[in-house]
Amino acid sequence: MGRYGRLTFSAAGCVALALTVLILPLRWLLAWVAAAAFHEGCHALAVWLCGGNVLRLRLEPGGARMEIGGIEGWREAVCALSGPLGALSLLLFARWLPAVSVCALFHSAYNLLPLYPMDGGRALRCLLEGLVPGRAERISAVIGFVTLGVLWVLALWAVIVWKLGIMPLLLVLLLTFAKNPLH
Repeated sequence: MGRYGRLTFSAAGCVALALTVLILPLRWLLAWVAAAAFHEGCHALAVWLCGGNVLRLRLEPGGARMEIGGIEGWREAVCALSGPLGALSLLLFARWLPAVSVCALFHSAYNLLPLYPMDGGRALRCLLEGLVPGRAERISAVIGFVTLGVLWVLALWAVIVWKLGIMPLLLVLLLTFAKNPLH
């Protein structure tokens, strides 16, 4: 849809961003944006340090997607993990930036799920490619399906036992469609 240099926006990404702006209070919206920007900045720094290039950053409903060039193998896994691990370093500033730290914690946990093309799934696939070259994609897809199954069970548990309403099911439904493990 929209394009600004290397930054692009999908139509669904714009809708998701608009809904987020409507739902979150300003303090939490700013904390979420700060944590997400720091996360992506950590990715970009790692790509640069590994000798690669950031080709494009695309904002989608499930989050940002960075396309990189010039990096393969274990270096790509390091670059994939640098975002969540870098964002977790914001926990050191929890005393001064509590909302940013909470957002960084949840953002990192979400991104470390072993669902491709998320950071955890990308790192898993890169590492599996080094261990079992011909079967990495299939193994990571199976792990992704198992992960989604566990998340569905936990969401049902949250709805039935903890009586958290329908929101956990909607979040897992969004994750299921946004992060198909067969990508």
